[in-house]
Amino acid sequence: MSKQPRQKLSSILKNNLFMLKKVARYTPDYFFWMIVEGVVWGTINSASGVFSFHLLNTVEEGTDFPAAAGMIGLMALFYIVVYAFDRWYWQIQNPLMRQKLHLKMHEELFVKARSLDLSCFDDPEFYNDFVWAMDQSDKRAVEVLEDTGKLINRIVASTTLVGLLLTVDPVISVILFSSSAITIVCNLVGNKISFRHSKETNPLWRKKDYINRVYHLADYAKELRISRADELLMKEYDENTEKIIEVDVKYGKKYFLFYGLGWNALSTVTFFTILVYMIVLLDRGELAIGGFAAVVTVIWKIRWMLIDLIERLTKYPKHSLYIEKYLEFLRFTPRIQTGKSELPPFESLEFRNVSFSYEFSAHPKYQFHEEDYKAPVGENGNREALRNINLTIHAGEKIAIVGYNGAGKTTLIKLMMRLYDPTEGEILYNGVNIKEYDPEAYRKAIGTVFQDYKIFATTVAENVMNGAYCEERDGGTVINALNTADFADKLGTLKEGIHTHLTREFNDNGTNLSGGESQKVAIARVFAKDYPIIIMDEPSSALDPMAEYNLNQSILHHTNDKTVIFISHRLSTTRIADTIYMFDTGRLIEEGSHSELLARNGKYAEMFRLQSEKYQVSL
Repeated sequence: MSKQPRQKLSSILKNNLFMLKKVARYTPDYFFWMIVEGVVWGTINSASGVFSFHLLNTVEEGTDFPAAAGMIGLMALFYIVVYAFDRWYWQIQNPLMRQKLHLKMHEELFVKARSLDLSCFDDPEFYNDFVWAMDQSDKRAVEVLEDTGKLINRIVASTTLVGLLLTVDPVISVILFSSSAITIVCNLVGNKISFRHSKETNPLWRKKDYINRVYHLADYAKELRISRADELLMKEYDENTEKIIEVDVKYGKKYFLFYGLGWNALSTVTFFTILVYMIVLLDRGELAIGGFAAVVTVIWKIRWMLIDLIERLTKYPKHSLYIEKYLEFLRFTPRIQTGKSELPPFESLEFRNVSFSYEFSAHPKYQFHEEDYKAPVGENGNREALRNINLTIHAGEKIAIVGYNGAGKTTLIKLMMRLYDPTEGEILYNGVNIKEYDPEAYRKAIGTVFQDYKIFATTVAENVMNGAYCEERDGGTVINALNTADFADKLGTLKEGIHTHLTREFNDNGTNLSGGESQKVAIARVFAKDYPIIIMDEPSSALDPMAEYNLNQSILHHTNDKTVIFISHRLSTTRIADTIYMFDTGRLIEEGSHSELLARNGKYAEMFRLQSEKYQVSL
């Protein structure tokens, strides 16, 4: 584990002030009431000490009972009022404001996450830190604010009680402050240890959470019961837990050294030193019995106050370390930058000498290498997923991208959608580099069904419209899109029609669709909007031959004027394409119509014959 760089005081102040300002901007009522609560509790803590001191002194001096009773009654009324306020704040107001802050800060991070380059999520270190920032952001904001409220509390109470002690004897205050200075050093060291502990265990806890998630998600239920994955996961869970224990033990020893021995010994010696000193004062007659009892009570309180005050102060450097990681994500600038040109109606899309390597530095501290592709190593030593691709797609064409696994098909689509930018070459939309257009506007022109599509735990209609569903406007559109995707028969069996909830995760009356039915719902998404370009990544992978045939015919019928790009391993789908592009290990090796490529008797013809033989055998 690398040593955490020393923070400057200016950075600590800047980071914590940044977080306080963010809380004040998002939840000004939270900020205001926390400050008020700090002042109120500071008054409570100091009032109890001052009250004990004066009450015992007045009793020892022989003050009459009505005066003492009046003092007690006044303090009782004071406590009733302030404790009522405290319960109202912590049980009613505070939970509401914390949820509001959580909502605002996570919405900000969700927007930021959506803007991150897709490649960022391919790097485990970046992803670990990103999950950490998502998990810690509002928690750290709350801690900074509440520690500030507690700091105000301790300052108000400590100032009052130290002033009280100074009236008794200044030496006591000097002893307390000297021990407090040493405690500051111990806490600073302890906070750095705590930060390193958290950083070292974070990836371990993320892995443990992943295994927990596998066991409670329905997606994995069948595989866990019919495979030996359960044994592997249990082994991984045990080993991961052992690693967490090892890290906890390692840091536990350090905590014991700095807290169990250092701080505990210091606080004990400090208290008994003051106690001995006061006995000396008592023996000399410089301190009365009542005053002695009152001062012991005040010393216990002020000792605790000063220790807690120091702990609050020394937490700010720790907060700053977390805030700095959070700020890294807010400051992160995606490499895929927006252009300013307005997107015109689609005419052509051209790949010109395009190459792409899966190596990307998302941030100065993040670098990763994605080598999960059967691609050649380029001159620069990087693993190339695509090499020198040249192809042109015109409006209205039906295109098929084919090849074995690892050929570069999916990478080509990611570049086409500008989820990545080419390492070399350029992609032109109507003859203009796609970098000149706003990525959001550009992607809205492309309707895509990914091979690993996702069905959301919401209604059929909302799934088809990707969440942007309006019943008055979109009902007919959803039904037409589902019919086009050959989902009409299944839709007729659903009691609530397009308002049927999919999955039973949040609705006991929901419906679990089969793989083919779910795929049809995903396909319906591209028919629900007027996309000039439609990309279908393995659109019939979960369909039987008859359903596949019906889908292909429906696609041809409803996309006469649209550009459709198929990515498929099943070459029966490619026969309807105007042009087929055959990829192999990141290179475009053949192109032409189905009949032309068969006549050429190359890789495509070989692949088609193999599939035809397997299909005949299966019959």
